[in-house]
Amino acid sequence: MSRPRSGPTVALRLFASELRARRETAGFTLEAAAAALGVHEMTLSRLELARTAPRRATVSHLLRLYGTPEAEAETVLASLEEVRKPGWWHPYRDILPDHLAGVIDLESAASLIRTYAPGVVPELLQTPGYARALLELRHPRAGAEEICRRLRLLEERQRHTVHRADRPVRLWALVEDVVLERVIGSREVMAEQLAHLDHFTVHRGAVTLQVIPTTAGQHPLLLSGSADILRYPHRQLADRLIVRGLHPEASTVTEDKGAVLAYLAAMDATAALAPPPTTRIRTGKDSPS
Repeated sequence: MSRPRSGPTVALRLFASELRARRETAGFTLEAAAAALGVHEMTLSRLELARTAPRRATVSHLLRLYGTPEAEAETVLASLEEVRKPGWWHPYRDILPDHLAGVIDLESAASLIRTYAPGVVPELLQTPGYARALLELRHPRAGAEEICRRLRLLEERQRHTVHRADRPVRLWALVEDVVLERVIGSREVMAEQLAHLDHFTVHRGAVTLQVIPTTAGQHPLLLSGSADILRYPHRQLADRLIVRGLHPEASTVTEDKGAVLAYLAAMDATAALAPPPTTRIRTGKDSPS
């Protein structure tokens, strides 16, 4: 597994994949295309592996080489401009480490996120009060202004995933029962969070929530910490597995097929032990004091 990092972005990966597909369709080897372009083979390889963002002139030359119709080439070049635009999270770069920028980019482009939450409510489902309490715990030296900005960043993450108007991310969350018993912030904060989660049991929409009861006993995910599996609508992008740790450097991102399949199997087996998503959540009246 590799540590999360800010690049390459999903948009750049897709653009690079398209360049490679066009070269192969045109019948050019990597060596032949690089020679025609007048660059080293490694230079073109880096473009096709999304390790560098290509210049417009380079892409234009490649498209002519591959016999791309003019109107089609203009569309591709226009998409290159989109690739070069900074992500929506760019204004928060002063409080956003590279690993989290990479995760947010992967998250924002996903069509499906499956998540396992053994300790706290998943970030994409947290209410402001609940999230603020956890942010203050994670960043004890941060001032009020920084905490507010981190909270706004989280709210933007939610808006660009499960709350986006155009094809929201489908989120399937498996949450341990103890998460709902642990008071975060205050009784009032916890009551608000539980009511928010209960909403998804009645109005599911893009969110599927299952609570794993303690009575379920052992299950495969007990051997894991917090984990996410991200799936994309583009066949060029493999599923990603994100396993989170207490410290950012302890978190990992991988597209290794064996690792992804192992977690998928564990999530499927665990979901079978949990009550259906329509099972109501205990609200504030039942929460511990």
